[in-house]
Amino acid sequence: MAKRSKDGEVIPLGIVFIVVGLVVVCTAVTLLLLLTYNPPQTIARIPTAVLPTAPPQTGDAEIALLPETPLEAEEALTAPNESTLAFVRGQPERIVIPALDLDAPVGSVGLIQVQNGGQTYYQWQVPPEFRAGWHNTSAPLGTAGNTVLNGHHNIHGEVFRDLDELEEGAEIIVYGQERPYTYTVATVEILPERDQPLTVRVQNASWINPTNDARLTLVTCWPYEDNSHRLVVVAYPVGKNDHRSGNATVSEDKN
Repeated sequence: MAKRSKDGEVIPLGIVFIVVGLVVVCTAVTLLLLLTYNPPQTIARIPTAVLPTAPPQTGDAEIALLPETPLEAEEALTAPNESTLAFVRGQPERIVIPALDLDAPVGSVGLIQVQNGGQTYYQWQVPPEFRAGWHNTSAPLGTAGNTVLNGHHNIHGEVFRDLDELEEGAEIIVYGQERPYTYTVATVEILPERDQPLTVRVQNASWINPTNDARLTLVTCWPYEDNSHRLVVVAYPVGKNDHRSGNATVSEDKN
């Protein structure tokens, strides 16, 4: 059998069926590819430092100590919803430092975008009030890892104003769901930050990187009249389960 074309030529039906079959197959393959295509996730490379456009004039500089580990952009820029925080086991909710007469709430903070020199950087938010900020990608209480809290020292309530007065051996108690976790200060570091080369700022940033042991790290700016340095306090769990064990000690409330 054959089919006559518009020009009067006779076209075998077999060729017609072959052409139609090829069209159907190509269409099916195209639809299958569209349905199964999974675009790659956007990965934001988190830099280890934020280069400010100008030195801070008044108040705290934002905490620019950033982790070196790449994070997914959505995770890096989104802090947990307040309604969700109560269900995060080990979420720090309160910090007490008896030597400084400090008793302050703790809330979750995430990363924000900063544009500089045509490039995108990320830096940690700092609570604009009398409150410490828990880096929401750092370790929860009672687990192995680095639990990081930041706070202002000369504006917005000055929650970490007196951190430079802490001495080795001082006690820090952090509460999560009303359970106290007690730490002892091991070191207080004052690190030059402003106008420093990138290598120095990368080294400064390493203090808030993840760790295998359990530790508490507090970060703010220094000195009170300026913000040219970072002040970093590192404390380890108290008791037999010390920092080598990877478990913070739960103690009784001493207040």
